[in-house]
Amino acid sequence: AGLGPAFVLFLWSAGATILLALGAAYLLGRRLTRPLREASAATHQIAAGELATRLPEPPAHHHDELAELTRNVNGMAARLERSRGLEQQFLLSVSHDLRTPLTSIRGYAEAIDDGNVDPKRAAAVIRSESQRLERLVADLLDLAKLQAKAFTFAMQPVDLSSAVHTTTDGAAGSKPGITFHPVTTSQLPVLADPDRLAQALANLVENAGKYASSAVIVSARAEGPWAVVTVDDDGPGIADHDLPHVFERLYVARRAPERRENSSGLGLAIVRELVVGMGGEVSAGAAPNGGARLSLRLPLRA
Repeated sequence: AGLGPAFVLFLWSAGATILLALGAAYLLGRRLTRPLREASAATHQIAAGELATRLPEPPAHHHDELAELTRNVNGMAARLERSRGLEQQFLLSVSHDLRTPLTSIRGYAEAIDDGNVDPKRAAAVIRSESQRLERLVADLLDLAKLQAKAFTFAMQPVDLSSAVHTTTDGAAGSKPGITFHPVTTSQLPVLADPDRLAQALANLVENAGKYASSAVIVSARAEGPWAVVTVDDDGPGIADHDLPHVFERLYVARRAPERRENSSGLGLAIVRELVVGMGGEVSAGAAPNGGARLSLRLPLRA
């Protein structure tokens, strides 16, 4: 009989303990899952097109799973937002690059029809603008094929030093005010597609010629198992925050004076795709004279 009151107290205390445990578990669970709920809401907003959405950044000394999840979601949103900006920039740039020669072609065609211009001069302008359009379309098609892995390479032994000399000779005729200096020591045999290698080198050298003040130095040398080509100009150089992105598709660097690898940001992206497709690498940095240095490397052929 004496256990009756104690048993009742035991039941009450057990019930209270269970309720407290449930309450603590609920609150703790809400606290632990809050970052997951926030991440879920943020990803839904990002999927809906709100690319400026960000989660509160965790302290730098936090490296647990939830902190890494938060950083990954923020990084994904930042990359998507940047990609959208690049696409908009690309559309504006390509629209301008297409409209300008088309306007010129239409204007000279109308002038020929009205008899207000010398037909030979008009034909020369129309031919030049048509070639400009053709180059832009060819760049777009090449990049599309490279991205789709539908590009084929006819690999064969090539002397990289000889290819450098050929490229600088060709560039000298297109940029009369710029001096192109090839610097090579000996033959550098690599396994590459000669046409695609020439295209990559030409894009690098022409890009340097656009921003050089007076000279472009193109050097080829061996570094361990690699054959390396560096293209240095004496222009304004590339800002540090632009360096990691120079070879990205559609990227156009912003600087005063502005550097643009070509009119639509395709030339250097094509260089990277071509070189990587042939088993090589590309990089960007500062030249010793303060300008820009763009490099490619290919494995030396034994």
